[in-house]
Amino acid sequence: MIIYKNKGLLQSIWHFHTGPTAKALMGRLVVVAIYVTIVTVAEMHYTDLRLKDTPSSFLGAMGILLSLLLIFRTNTAYDRFYEGRQAWGVLVNNCRNLAIYFNAVLPEGDARSREFYAKAIANFPFALKNHLRDSNNTAELDIVEEGERRDLSHFDHKPAGVSNQLWVKTENLYREGHISESQHINLNQYLTTLMDVCGVCERIKSTPIPFSYMLFIKLFIMLYVTLLPFTVVTAFGYLTIPAVVLTSYILVGLEMIGEEIEEPFGLERNDLPLNQLSQLIRVNVHDILQIYLPHVEKQAAKPGFTIVT
Repeated sequence: MIIYKNKGLLQSIWHFHTGPTAKALMGRLVVVAIYVTIVTVAEMHYTDLRLKDTPSSFLGAMGILLSLLLIFRTNTAYDRFYEGRQAWGVLVNNCRNLAIYFNAVLPEGDARSREFYAKAIANFPFALKNHLRDSNNTAELDIVEEGERRDLSHFDHKPAGVSNQLWVKTENLYREGHISESQHINLNQYLTTLMDVCGVCERIKSTPIPFSYMLFIKLFIMLYVTLLPFTVVTAFGYLTIPAVVLTSYILVGLEMIGEEIEEPFGLERNDLPLNQLSQLIRVNVHDILQIYLPHVEKQAAKPGFTIVT
């Protein structure tokens, strides 16, 4: 994701147009420019297809319909993006609260349990991030206590594996009398929220916008751009070329941006900065439980004008 500063407008524009989405957009605009140039030259010097006599009200009506479709398309995509960000916001708060609760409950001398919970809680967002990106990479996960029921290699669903580690350890502390019944009940809601957040993210990822709807918008844009140069060539002349290219830049750009942000957990520049959010949780949890973390780890959690993948 591009983490931008409001005052750095020119730098933000530069970063946007160096990304893969912008490059793909420019490629499509080149095709549009070639098409419009051919149509403009042909209409002005060689032939008359009579399409330039199409009433302007027809094109205006098509433009209004297309605008409504694009607004709905963009809003739907942004709703998915924002819901994903809300889910990760809940995860950040829940992990902090869980760490605060364990910090208050665990004895100061129980360094082993403190280290376990610092690592296990911090592992969950990294496991969830990789799960949402269809990766089984466990290199980012810290090693916690060994044991058959705590070994993540036995889990295809890594977030569930990390959650299982937390539940097993908490149940053991409860049975050993280190956690009271009331504390155990309060902890259950925090531990349950972890998998609730995972479920929300999985729902967003596994429920894309219907293909027929996306295809219809693409075809509508193509039809509109195809007819546009014929209807304005008489009034604009050779200015038809930049006018149609600029219109295409807006229409096609909005459609492509909506297509990109509807999957907020990927590696595109406009997707959520899951690496940074995961690292932020790791730093916060270790600080709360008073477990040392190298300075370089803390620096990785700080936002700035950078591209996070």
